[in-house]
Amino acid sequence: MADAVLSRAAAAARVTPERALRAVVAVAALVALWNAARYPVGNGYDAIWHERYADFLIHHHALPTRADTLEYYSPPLYYLLAGAADWAGTQLGLGEPHRLAVLLNVPCLAGTALLVAALARLLWPARRWPPVAAAGFVALSPVLLRISAMFQPEPLDLLLQTLSLYLAARMLVRRSYGAGAALALGVALGAAQMVRQFALWALATVVVAWLAAAWARPEERRALLRSLAVVLAAVVVVAGPWYGWRAATYGNAVFDRPQTAKPLWDRRPASFYVGTGLPQVFTAPHRPHFVNRVWPVTYADVWGDWYGVFAWDATRGSPTPARNAWLVAQDVVGIVPTALALAGWLALLVRSARRRDGPLLLVSVLPLAALAGYLYFTVGYPTPDGDTIKAVYLLASLGGWALCFAAAAAWAAGRAPRLVGPLLALLALVDLPFLVYR
Repeated sequence: MADAVLSRAAAAARVTPERALRAVVAVAALVALWNAARYPVGNGYDAIWHERYADFLIHHHALPTRADTLEYYSPPLYYLLAGAADWAGTQLGLGEPHRLAVLLNVPCLAGTALLVAALARLLWPARRWPPVAAAGFVALSPVLLRISAMFQPEPLDLLLQTLSLYLAARMLVRRSYGAGAALALGVALGAAQMVRQFALWALATVVVAWLAAAWARPEERRALLRSLAVVLAAVVVVAGPWYGWRAATYGNAVFDRPQTAKPLWDRRPASFYVGTGLPQVFTAPHRPHFVNRVWPVTYADVWGDWYGVFAWDATRGSPTPARNAWLVAQDVVGIVPTALALAGWLALLVRSARRRDGPLLLVSVLPLAALAGYLYFTVGYPTPDGDTIKAVYLLASLGGWALCFAAAAAWAAGRAPRLVGPLLALLALVDLPFLVYR
């Protein structure tokens, strides 16, 4: 009996946060690699238009127009990298050269998880497990694993935005406002905007955090404002030419797709905002159920596959009863992490706003900015089939949500360690099969 107790204690001692972090990232990277190798290259959200953009950029050495691809309004950095990978795949004689570009998503996913863990260490240096929880939230995210199997720019955008948050937090935590650090942050923010317009959220978040820090730290105000000026100047140098060209060519620097003539508040009915999708969100969480209900569609798309592009095929009709049960299980698994992430976000938002805590504001303001931008887009561009309501449009804020989840999980574990830790580990194991493409 004593030997068994000692054996269990020794096994528990071997499970360190560092080892757990490496294991989580390694498993997620292997799953992402499998998915990228197995998922049909031409499938996924608007894959054909993303592929055409990359090919046009490489072969014509020019930016595409409306006639060339429906993604013509997107910044070119991702397509330059993906197009170069496609070209290399063609030169190597690969049967599917576009798949080489999809493989770029694997290091983006792993790098994001590691950056989120590093950011958690900066914010909570005395706590050992929040980095693991934050990295696990990212690495085991169904929407991220799904999009990482596709020809999509979002994983790179997520990586660069998370890098920007880390660089900003490091400056604020260490109170290091040198020109080199500010320049690195500005280049990262500018590069993120050259991948997706969603990176404007990260820029707004950094500005809010800097101004709050300047208010709370009057003795450092001049240095903070000087470093912010360097950051913004670097962003203008990197991304300014793109926005200037867009404004001059299309009249709208960010997104020039036509909108309906209705006022913004008249474009969606009340059901869009308050519809819960119950009970179907936990009985039939797939299209066309609760279409154009923003919150249930978003939830079902974050944890399941509402659109039918990964776990089931919407082009073949509704999912089978067995596949529907699979989707239901995914949504049920998402209840606890979603509740923790929301609770952590609200708590950090209130705390960071009251204390004008710059580093914590980086974490709490990013989800707020992302939700505001997401709602503006989904309300501003209504469609009968709800196509503009996609969880992928919130993906760039995943790092912020992961840190909010880690904060709430750490608080809960401090009060019920024997319950919370094993429960989260169990949910991670249950979630794992849902991430693998079959």
